[in-house]
Amino acid sequence: MVIVTLTTDVGWKYAAEMKGRILSINPDATIVDVSHHILPQKIMQGAFVMYSVAPHFTDAVHVGVVDPGVGTERKSIIIECEHAHFVGPDNGLLIPAAKTLGIKKVYEITPDAGASSVFHGRDVFAPAAARLSKGERAAKLGEEIEEYVDLDFGECEVTEGRVRGRVLFIDRFGNIVTNIRAEHVRADAFEVKMGIVERKVKVYPSYGFAEQGEILALIGSSGFLEIAQRGGNAAALCRAEENMEIEIFF
Repeated sequence: MVIVTLTTDVGWKYAAEMKGRILSINPDATIVDVSHHILPQKIMQGAFVMYSVAPHFTDAVHVGVVDPGVGTERKSIIIECEHAHFVGPDNGLLIPAAKTLGIKKVYEITPDAGASSVFHGRDVFAPAAARLSKGERAAKLGEEIEEYVDLDFGECEVTEGRVRGRVLFIDRFGNIVTNIRAEHVRADAFEVKMGIVERKVKVYPSYGFAEQGEILALIGSSGFLEIAQRGGNAAALCRAEENMEIEIFF
């Protein structure tokens, strides 16, 4: 059994077209829908979701489609990793996840003459993923390249008594995931500032340790600092947005 995961911003209708293409080439493929509700054109959000999910699969082909540059000169790529492949646009979307699994080589896919210029997810990425899932080598599907668009979650600015980072992701519960890692959190309580909002928060091991309605901090399942509200929506309460700067003061 070979798993093909799909992480896109295209919604279910267009995702169904992608799945049809995959299954028409490899009827034995097992398709896992990670998400088709990445916010439109939010590359960083899609990258974080793929980064969080991909390490939990073995020998999978991961397809990412958050592709505002579709039909332009941006490349279509396959990334070959240890025990995984990533297929998608060359806009950085695939890179954080691929780095965690060990990038070996990167290949550029040449779209077929009949491929839609506005839906490479269906006409370029899905067929490539299906062929990889059947055991075809990435080297047969594209030309190896050395240069590609990099993307990371950024480095925090760490000074005495302060850490400055940014909001990476806001999940459906309103939890605010930052790029501040566990090793940067040096106290069991601190001040947090996002935009015009400043709050004192305590650090707990999990959400349930806080009082109902309390704003809290914790290290989430992906290893990053989160700001949450027990039984509520921290992002709405704190007026947080993805890519917003966040500062914590000890």
